[in-house]
Amino acid sequence: MRQAIQKIAFLSLMFGAFLAALAVLTAVSLPVHADPLPAGFVRLADVDPTIRQDIRYAGLENFLHRKADGYDAPVCILTAQAAKALSSVQKAIAEKGLTLVVFDCYRPARAVADMGKWTKEGGPPDPQWYPTVQRGDLVAEGYIGELSSHSRGSTVDLAIATLEAASPVHPACGAPDGVMLDFGTGFDCFDPMSETAHHPLPAEATANRKMLLAAMRAAGFRNYAREWWHFTLAKEPFPKQRFDFPVTAP
Repeated sequence: MRQAIQKIAFLSLMFGAFLAALAVLTAVSLPVHADPLPAGFVRLADVDPTIRQDIRYAGLENFLHRKADGYDAPVCILTAQAAKALSSVQKAIAEKGLTLVVFDCYRPARAVADMGKWTKEGGPPDPQWYPTVQRGDLVAEGYIGELSSHSRGSTVDLAIATLEAASPVHPACGAPDGVMLDFGTGFDCFDPMSETAHHPLPAEATANRKMLLAAMRAAGFRNYAREWWHFTLAKEPFPKQRFDFPVTAP
């Protein structure tokens, strides 16, 4: 009887050790899901992977000439509603052999603050990004905001590009892009030429701006009149809330 009790105790001990080892192994093997997005947000690639992404503030090719604070990956994040609406635009223009290319989507509040702080450092005009304005005047002139609708998650900066390789477009001002259609300027050209209805412009640039404006309006976006590339979903889910989580990859 005593030997039977000892045997049971031994088996119980071994089984407990086995469970402990299994728990450790499981903890090591299971993937860790870090920094999940807040409720209501998605990565655009999960909704429509066909939309081209060229997230400028995650790299060096922008008016800061460096990565903006909070951009840990070149990834477009939007509210689910904005991403779905953008996908409908993509489907419509894909029938013409074209694609959307997004330059900025959700922007953390810390990035907005970073840009504002950068303007206070002062400096002369930059021929590529703000050819006629002093850096310290960019906020007062309305080219950089102390607050940004991008931080609400339903604003996107974008253009239309060709699906196939095309002759490179080298705008006199703003971000260069080898596949973007001619819009008269590049993205983030801080100059009156970037106003959506600016006149005069080459006929092709005017037509392309009208095409982008019509496609985005049909999907429920409204344009910021001073930037042909800037659109906000009219029925955005967080109209009074700004977010500050970092832009990360999955």
